Amino acid sequence: MAEAKIEFDRDRATQYDLDIRKAIPGYESLHGMTQSLLQTSLSKSARLLIVGSGTGMELVNYSKLNPEWLLTGVDPAAEMMAIAQAELAAQGLQGRVNLHTGYVNSLPETEPMDAATLMLVMHFLTDDGAKLQLLKDIAQRLKPGAKFILADLYGDQSASYFSQFTKAWKALYFSQLDDQARVKAEANFQTSISNSIHFVTEARIIELLEAAGFNQINKFYNAFLFGGWIAQYTGS
Repeated sequence: MAEAKIEFDRDRATQYDLDIRKAIPGYESLHGMTQSLLQTSLSKSARLLIVGSGTGMELVNYSKLNPEWLLTGVDPAAEMMAIAQAELAAQGLQGRVNLHTGYVNSLPETEPMDAATLMLVMHFLTDDGAKLQLLKDIAQRLKPGAKFILADLYGDQSASYFSQFTKAWKALYFSQLDDQARVKAEANFQTSISNSIHFVTEARIIELLEAAGFNQINKFYNAFLFGGWIAQYTGS
């Protein structure tokens, strides 16, 4: 099954890094914890696969975290990747980072990776095989024993907490916006919840990870409807 297409236009790409810090509770902490998990789990010569690398924030941060790590960033959005390429070049990091504009299943064959991240991407995919296929595509690029970090939206939309957490998330997000931005966000927030985000429960996320070949799945981050998990690839 082909991976579902996720597209960003140039305006959205340039605004993305600013908006996401406001939209996601504990965004900086999430990435700080992810960096710490990777730093304490991997060797100095590790190879990392960053899926949904966007404008390159993760690539830049991980490159600075360990100057010997080699990174591959994968993202289908050409405008986002152009920003990433420019930022990496500006910081002199382009020699250690390979960028692939496309999907994981079209990534050229490389030496298996020691770790991979998939941050805030999978909720865009429907649970009709697309989520599982993406996880399998990532697993196929990893060494046995490789670490995998997943962060995503999740939840049971029929549960009482879902409405409560959605309202609290919206209130926190909107409290950081000026009047003009709040009007725009008001028009988009509920549409995204209803149409763009494909929620699954935490139990289903664990089920998908196991079906893709991951075990030792542990949650390290939680904020309203956002969660983060670290897992290990079994090699099969």
